[in-house]
Amino acid sequence: MAIWGIGVDVVDLARFERTLERTPELRARLFRPEELAARLSTESLAARFGAKEAFVKALRSAAGLSWQDIEVVCDE
Repeated sequence: MAIWGIGVDVVDLARFERTLERTPELRARLFRPEELAARLSTESLAARFGAKEAFVKALRSAAGLSWQDIEVVCDE
C-alpha cells in the first residue's frame, strides 16, 4: 500500500446547512443513496462532505470523479 497524498478539509457547518436549504437537490448530487438512506444529521453530512473533499485533495485531482463515486462508511 502506498500513500499518494494527504487531504484535509474543514466544512463551515452554518454555510453548509444554508447551502443545503437553498439547494435541496444538492444532497442527491453530493451523497450516494446509501448515505442518504441513513437519514444522517446535517453535522454528519457535513463531516462526510469534508471527508470526500479531503479524499479528492489526497488524490491531487478530481478528474473523472463525481461525488457519487466516493462513499463514506462507518467502520464498526
